Amino acid sequence: MIQTFFTQTANQVARTAGFVERVSKLTGSLCLQTLVLGFLDQPDAALNDLTDTSQDLGVTLTKQALHSRIENAVGFLTEMFQQAVALFRNELPLELKVLHQFTAIFLTDRSTVAVPAVLKDEFPGCGGDGPDAAIKIQLTFEFLRGVMTGICFQAGRTPDQSYIGELERIQAGALYLSDLGYFVLSRFRRLDEQHADFLSRFDPHTALFTADGAPRDLLEWLRAHAEAQFEASVRIGREEQLPCRMIVLRVPQAVADERRRKAHETARRKGRTPSARHLALMEWTGYITNVPTTLLTLRQVVILYAVRWQIELIFKVWKSDCALDRVAGRHRARVLSELYAKLIGMVLMPFLLAPFRHGERELSVVKGVRLIQHHVRHVIEHLGDREQLTRVLQDLAQRFLEHGMKDQRQRQTTLQALHATEELFA
Repeated sequence: MIQTFFTQTANQVARTAGFVERVSKLTGSLCLQTLVLGFLDQPDAALNDLTDTSQDLGVTLTKQALHSRIENAVGFLTEMFQQAVALFRNELPLELKVLHQFTAIFLTDRSTVAVPAVLKDEFPGCGGDGPDAAIKIQLTFEFLRGVMTGICFQAGRTPDQSYIGELERIQAGALYLSDLGYFVLSRFRRLDEQHADFLSRFDPHTALFTADGAPRDLLEWLRAHAEAQFEASVRIGREEQLPCRMIVLRVPQAVADERRRKAHETARRKGRTPSARHLALMEWTGYITNVPTTLLTLRQVVILYAVRWQIELIFKVWKSDCALDRVAGRHRARVLSELYAKLIGMVLMPFLLAPFRHGERELSVVKGVRLIQHHVRHVIEHLGDREQLTRVLQDLAQRFLEHGMKDQRQRQTTLQALHATEELFA
């Protein structure tokens, strides 16, 4: 699959997209290999570094020739990126019975990348002290199989509530997790109507009602409970009340104090003062879900929501190890070509890592990514020889098992906690 994608598929798409119209030594496959593998090998690669990569691939290019081709590669790389998302999909789910009651587990979140001001009309920033131009990358990650199922670019100032990319093809029986930035009642209602499940933090500004539809004051209700955690059937939303379960946890005092400190700091920056009610509500964390108690207990809801942080780890790796937030170009085409080339590599990474998430020890995403980057030079050297490429990937797989696992730790990881609850799902 890897060899075909970087050779036959690349050349075919290059012709279809009009990127290559005549015989040239810089074919679609060479361009794709140079950019994707070059940036995987050196995330901060300059044009000189990329011409070295092309030479390793068997073609000598000048810096000017490569720059000229990159300036015209946006359409080609965009299509190759879509091809990568469709092709590089692991079908083997995690060996966790606790999760097999869902057909998939979709995590959605976003990360913002500042880009040169030349893109401010197409991708305006958030305003204020932020950059003039910024791209918000919306990512949907299917956790059960370790697959990136959707990535799209939006303007930095676009509100998260307007993003519905992962709802274009709702999968019945799947669980959709998101943070408060995506808290929209119509979103939850749409999932529920199409027989999918949702799990989200609760927005305390949302109208709350009892299961019978009577108004309920959130703060009074929370203060009436002395338990550290509890749940109840509720309805949310003023116009079309949506029935769901609400799970509530009282947070440690240190957590509540830190939340209040941040609230004061945010309000100060905006010239406001946080209300006493807003500060008081920070003693609790609330979740809403339509998954029945027979499938998820209160404790299991809390553990499953922690899975959402896996997508935060992906963004951290993208920026710290793959330099997604550092682009060398100053022109639109150069910037977008570099972003798409890097993202193709980032789609390939979980495809290589996903089969090794099984076993007694847990795979470290950071260690796995760095092992892939270390092996890129061998992939470049042997990409044209399937037998040798197979050996390179077999060696990489062995390195995952020997050097890519998380260190033993006293605190349970999320997957270990899920393992511990499996008997409760029997």
